[in-house]
Amino acid sequence: MKEEEEEEDFVCGTFTWRINNFSKLNNLLHYSDVFVICGYKWRIIMYPKGSNEDYLSLFLDVADASTLPSGWTRYAKFSLTVVNQLDSKKSITRDLEHEFVANDSNWGINILLSELRDHDKGYLINDLCVVEVKVSVRNGIKILEDQETGELIDFRGLGRVEKTFVPFLAEVCSSYPSLLKCHKKRSRPFIQCAFTALGRLLCFLKTTKAKDMTRDACKRLQLLWEELETFKFDLVWLEPHVQSVLVMKKRVGRVDRLREDVEILENEIKRQRDVLAAAEVDLEAAKRDLAKAEAEFKKIDMDAVLGYPLT
Repeated sequence: MKEEEEEEDFVCGTFTWRINNFSKLNNLLHYSDVFVICGYKWRIIMYPKGSNEDYLSLFLDVADASTLPSGWTRYAKFSLTVVNQLDSKKSITRDLEHEFVANDSNWGINILLSELRDHDKGYLINDLCVVEVKVSVRNGIKILEDQETGELIDFRGLGRVEKTFVPFLAEVCSSYPSLLKCHKKRSRPFIQCAFTALGRLLCFLKTTKAKDMTRDACKRLQLLWEELETFKFDLVWLEPHVQSVLVMKKRVGRVDRLREDVEILENEIKRQRDVLAAAEVDLEAAKRDLAKAEAEFKKIDMDAVLGYPLT
């Protein structure tokens, strides 16, 4: 029973990294995309040939370690898996746990390359390698320390969240009461983290204008959404809107690119017209020179003997 309660104090999330053209990778390190679990940013680091050419090295890394405040610490249980694409039961999985700190911000494993390169075993199919990481992070106030800097106040007895988020949370909880009920049996730290993540996303949507949805803003929205999904809220009412915002930005981006193309072509046409106008001026000058030369040429008696001068 104690073990079950302890497991409730962890939030889990999974990230899958599909690595194409694995055999063509150089022996330098490679990074996965950044992913978010319970408000934390992570990534996978891979050395295709490890510390020597016999091993593949995989590490779970704190993606934003260089920007975290001094003295930060982060405990996590995690597993790293090289997926067997023919039989998932034969996937290579290593379970780990680590206290991540500034001078020790990644932790991982080594796997024999000879086993992976045996195509009959199913770890490399069409030169595709699939790596999966499952991360379990302990809930608690510490999860919010590097993200929330505003004043914290109580929200309906569920926990302390940033004051700025409260009006947005109150609005959606009035419209969707199930948000308040779905986590009743979870720990208070879990609920606090969950509603902070929800408030963070709602605040972003309510305070960001369409014209401000730059590429970086879209990436932030995507990260906020992925973070919120880890808390298992019923978000069928919100997901279509978030996805429509992300799709809208893609369309806006396409329009912007096409507008740039049109502007480039218009500038090129203007340049070509300027070149043509200059060429026409040169042509008129050349015609005048030709006419003058022809007039002078006609004055010469073509039937006269050339002769030669005598002194």
